[in-house]
Amino acid sequence: MSRHTKNWIDSYIELQSNTEPAAIFDRWVAYSVVAAALRRKVHLQLGRLTYYPNLYIVLVAGPGVARKTQSIKYGTNFLDSIPEIRTCADSATKEAMTDDIEGSAMDTMLDNGENIRHSSLNIISKEFESFLGQKKENTRMLTALTDLFDCPSEWSSRTRHGTSNAIVGPWINLLAATTPDSLASSLPASAIGGGLTSRILFVWAEKKKKAIAIPEMTEKEKKLKKKLEDDLYQISSISGEYKMSPECKRNWVDWYTNYDEDESGERICEDKSFSGWYSRKPTYLMKLSMIRAAAASQSLIIQWHHVEEAIEAIQQVEFVMGNAFKAIGKSEITAEVDTVMQIIRTKRRVSEKELMSIIWRDIDSTKFENVIGTLMKTGKVVREYKGPDDERGIWYRWTGDLEKENK
Repeated sequence: MSRHTKNWIDSYIELQSNTEPAAIFDRWVAYSVVAAALRRKVHLQLGRLTYYPNLYIVLVAGPGVARKTQSIKYGTNFLDSIPEIRTCADSATKEAMTDDIEGSAMDTMLDNGENIRHSSLNIISKEFESFLGQKKENTRMLTALTDLFDCPSEWSSRTRHGTSNAIVGPWINLLAATTPDSLASSLPASAIGGGLTSRILFVWAEKKKKAIAIPEMTEKEKKLKKKLEDDLYQISSISGEYKMSPECKRNWVDWYTNYDEDESGERICEDKSFSGWYSRKPTYLMKLSMIRAAAASQSLIIQWHHVEEAIEAIQQVEFVMGNAFKAIGKSEITAEVDTVMQIIRTKRRVSEKELMSIIWRDIDSTKFENVIGTLMKTGKVVREYKGPDDERGIWYRWTGDLEKENK
């Protein structure tokens, strides 16, 4: 049976063109939905390495500005028509998640006649911090998600009923949303750069795509939605082993040989917190390449253009992902320092009186002295005792690299 669309991901992005969520959110929700349909029924074998098409995607933006929740809702609605796709509750404990993984187990007959048992579960969390829990209590959840990212053949964990069973073929696909401040409440500074965070694609957006007061679907869009539903069902039937075309394999060897994960000068994101992430970049590319191939056809062949499309998608994330951690740090005032810095940078010069009128609900006078002192020591903010037109009082002026900031 032939597909109705040329590429599921590209057509989904077209369908969402007249909605508010940020365009980069549309793209990555589409990747997650295709991954959810594939489950652990497909894999790519490169020598001793086995890749599965699961992703950990976290959409990050300020509260309400980029429509994170809407984006997830629009995409995951497509999964409702395929009963074999299992999802986990939005808020869960590690024990509840374990029960859900165990309950998702099913047998699948591959195209080659082989029967496999897998436990494929999609975690859909509109508030990632609710799913993870507070950072003082979520070590076990973080460890479990870290262990499950690579899809071990078996995974043992104690359930809420006190039993400890070996779960066969676990596969977790995560799609979540959060804000920088909420992320800070869930992830300790020690977790940044390694462990779970090095396995997550943090997708950042500054604002929504456009303003749509009444997002009604046109007849053309309704028809496209039906085509996407039918094509996703076809995608969900794909099973077996993906293989690279000869050209793709040659080009991949060249790319990988020249890829230097330790060379910071070649990194798009210079934030050192992502050193662990860059060591896993080739893994993300292989996962995305399978997803791109599945989005285009039923063929189990990965062409080089699928890898190129994956590289382009990853690069879009690299340009902005450093924003996800801006409220996370070892200091207890990291979030407050960032807030005050953004205000001063935006206003360029602001009186202490005006600044306090903006932040007084969150920062008292004692903490303010610590915050402003920290900022001044960075060299990006200076304190002055005379404002515009010789207006007396205490003023703060932004002295960061304005030319660089405006590029």
